[in-house]
Amino acid sequence: LMSLLVCHSMCEISRRDRSHFPHLDLDGIDPACLQYLEDTSARQSVVLQWLQRLVVENSRSGVLDIAAPILSRVFQELSIGIVHFVDAKKLTAVPFPFQFAQMVVIMLVFFSVATVPLICAVGISNVFRAAVYTFLIVFVFWSVHYIAVEIEHPFGEDPNDLPLEGL
Repeated sequence: LMSLLVCHSMCEISRRDRSHFPHLDLDGIDPACLQYLEDTSARQSVVLQWLQRLVVENSRSGVLDIAAPILSRVFQELSIGIVHFVDAKKLTAVPFPFQFAQMVVIMLVFFSVATVPLICAVGISNVFRAAVYTFLIVFVFWSVHYIAVEIEHPFGEDPNDLPLEGL
């Protein structure tokens, strides 16, 4: 069930299908339960509840003969994992404000065309050095902008995205 929980969590964060994230064999799970899992939108919560119920049932039956403080740590770790999943989901669900992004691009264009060349032309007497400084300053600012655009969606399929298969 842990591999199924990780698989469904990664699928929801990255918006990829399950074929990208392997999980263990599902032959031991009732087909009706698997169908319910496919039909629900909160797959992580369902699998987490199945996992917690199995731990409690096996603790009561004596299969898991573990002291209560250690068993409570199991539930705590599962809870921490779901909290981290929700935090990662927030990164993908909350987009960067469109108007702010457009204003940043407009200001970068204005900065690139008007501000930096004028300041370099007035402040530096050598034309070649002024051109090089202008290019470097504008290049650095546009590079920072494109880095910000790239890390806005960290869980995709681009070469610079986080490798979810390895997590």
